[in-house]
Amino acid sequence: MKMFKRFAAALLAGVMVLAMLTACGGSGSGSPIAPGSDVEKAEAFYMDVYNAMLEAEYQNDTTLKAEAKKLLEDSLDDNGALKSGKKMTVTQESDNPFVQTAITILPADANGSTPLGFTSEQLTQAMAQKDAAIAELRGQVGSSMAMIKKCTTKMAVGAVTKGDKTYVAVAMTMDLSKVMQ
Repeated sequence: MKMFKRFAAALLAGVMVLAMLTACGGSGSGSPIAPGSDVEKAEAFYMDVYNAMLEAEYQNDTTLKAEAKKLLEDSLDDNGALKSGKKMTVTQESDNPFVQTAITILPADANGSTPLGFTSEQLTQAMAQKDAAIAELRGQVGSSMAMIKKCTTKMAVGAVTKGDKTYVAVAMTMDLSKVMQ
């Protein structure tokens, strides 16, 4: 359980760095913008970023994606603010004590208590800065990436629109027995 919390903390730190970088304006290099709604773009963008960071090819797991979207819908009001009594990160235990799932709403601030919402323009800017965001995130999370990759079994990104902004949650299922081998 302690190890899971450490990995979840490392993941959250990475999510926060990425969220702060993508909230900044400016131009940069990156892949072209995918067609579709802002929700679809945000989900594809964050899956691409995490796959690049972890040097993996996770698919956006449909069950975890639905749980991430449910967390967003249940936790955010119509304006994207966190509802009273709701948390930015939830963990789900399984029958196996070494397997747990963490779902985190992308935070807008360093203390992780305010959800980050992207306008269409901010999302476009974030997508244009994808390569820089990945490089910065790798630098911030460092050696924890190898351990996160080793124990991550499933991953998903869910997004919803509230008002004129898109909000994102990242879900990861980790098997900590893989780290102990």
